[in-house]
Amino acid sequence: MLKRKLIYILIILTALPVTNGKAQADLRTREFYGRVSEKGKGIAGVPVTDGINIVITNEKGEYKLLSNGTSEYIYITVPSGYKIPIENKVPCFFKKIEKSDKKKQKIDFELQKSSVDDNKHTFIVWADPQVNFMDELFFVERAASDVSELIRDDYSDRPVYGIICGDIIHDTGKEPRLYEPTKDIVRQMNIPFFFAVGNHDINLDVRSDNYAKELYKKHFGPTYYSFNRGKIHYVVLDDVFYAGNSFYYIGYLPEKQLNWLEQDLAFVPEGSTVVVSMHIPSYSVEARRGEYSKEPPTKVLQNRQSLYKILKPYNVHIFSGHEHQNENYILADNIFEHNHAAICGLFWQAPWCHDGTASGYGVYEFDGDNVKWYFKTIGKNKNYQFNLYPRGASPEKPDAITANVWNYDPSWKIYWYENNVKMGEMERFTGYDPNIRDYVKENGKNFRYNWISVKQTDHLFFAIPKDKEARIKVEVIDRFGNSYIEELK
Repeated sequence: MLKRKLIYILIILTALPVTNGKAQADLRTREFYGRVSEKGKGIAGVPVTDGINIVITNEKGEYKLLSNGTSEYIYITVPSGYKIPIENKVPCFFKKIEKSDKKKQKIDFELQKSSVDDNKHTFIVWADPQVNFMDELFFVERAASDVSELIRDDYSDRPVYGIICGDIIHDTGKEPRLYEPTKDIVRQMNIPFFFAVGNHDINLDVRSDNYAKELYKKHFGPTYYSFNRGKIHYVVLDDVFYAGNSFYYIGYLPEKQLNWLEQDLAFVPEGSTVVVSMHIPSYSVEARRGEYSKEPPTKVLQNRQSLYKILKPYNVHIFSGHEHQNENYILADNIFEHNHAAICGLFWQAPWCHDGTASGYGVYEFDGDNVKWYFKTIGKNKNYQFNLYPRGASPEKPDAITANVWNYDPSWKIYWYENNVKMGEMERFTGYDPNIRDYVKENGKNFRYNWISVKQTDHLFFAIPKDKEARIKVEVIDRFGNSYIEELK
């Protein structure tokens, strides 16, 4: 009997992945199985994944998934018509894999049907709260209250969801404790709010990207995943790749993630509307100008063409952040990227971003496959869509009136009126927004950070009045035909 036990122990030890005193990757086969159900009834057709492969539940809601010891989670794509489970203040569509020598593990998921139709729903997009000090939580609460008021006034008849597109806090090494109070504030909005990992959410004291997201995952779970609402398929990706050198990272999607995305979209009918959220944008202002050599690898997705190829069969909206500016990029007939201005403005030091966009967030109204959107400034009416400046405010155009139209894309029209006579469209130019330029010049010496600066933007417009004393107003018409009018006082 003793000899048999010793042989058994020897077999176990020789099977463990250890060589030369160093632990090897645990590639021993694991089988996960279980059910996705609602009140004991299985739910068919639900994707289940370990972040590598994806399987679908059968007619009884059952699944079997072969994996290995490198996987951290088993998680699902929450189907339309079911509530988003919330646990520890965040969407909980995942189960942490227990480290065990068991070859088989049972992991079940229990969902709850929604009492409201999610075919028509609203989606809120925050980018870059970047909380770095306790006193900045006040401003996050203000933003959350703004969302709550908007939901109460405009969207009480439909479900509302949201996401933070990365940089939830500013420094994981200095103030990781700020995750919890930030999550508390987000949860006060009382809607399911998802999260994407940003470059400020990664650990910098590790040797590679493999370990850089451990703190993020502790608070929010997997860094890439998907879910469905109505007819819309949502995908959240992790495109922050840490290079292991101080604060250096690049925008990059590893092959493992691209392969997972191909599997994920294989279950989505071609022609469907797909929303992809991530932190680092796939495109840039430099690319739009044809200045590709000026695109910093930290500012843009390096293998974007591979992503676009995978997304080609779908009607796609990409939600991104990172740049603290508002930009819209029409990348193809089927791909539209929305690069969102930062909730924190200029790192909570000014109420505007680098480009003069006011601190705010994106609002997307989905109805079936269709979507309309607008930018919502914190503390302002949703009709507040641009700033109008008098003659002399812009040094680039000293004789002109100017306007900064934050959410502009080429389908918008910017008209100006002199003494109520329509004079035509304003001309677009590149320059500095007067608000943020003057604010930084006057107050920059008192900022917490001495590296803060302003950026030029392409969404400025100008016109030169004939009569210097004339009454001037500007009308902005967005791609959906909504008209916004401001008059110079």
